[in-house]
Amino acid sequence: MQKKNNSLRSRFINAIITGKLGKVDEQGIIFTLKEFKQCFSEIKTDYINSFVPASTIESGRIEMSHTKFLFRIRKGVYRVHPDLLLEIDKNYDNENSSM
Repeated sequence: MQKKNNSLRSRFINAIITGKLGKVDEQGIIFTLKEFKQCFSEIKTDYINSFVPASTIESGRIEMSHTKFLFRIRKGVYRVHPDLLLEIDKNYDNENSSM
């Protein structure tokens, strides 16, 4: 039996997939820090305050990594890196093709 991954990154991705977090615009999915904190309000540690900034790609860079997958659009507003969306789509396709 496969162990379920409950990392905040996995939970964040699930919230994006299910539409619990973020709104789709012409350039992808955006969300606010306030929406993120509301979505994960059960987390009572400072990790909730550090996850989004720690996952943000530095200004001037565009490459995503496993730990850096967000762009800061302006104060409190973030965009999901399009490669993360492709990774999600690819993983979804792989899971469904093995059924």
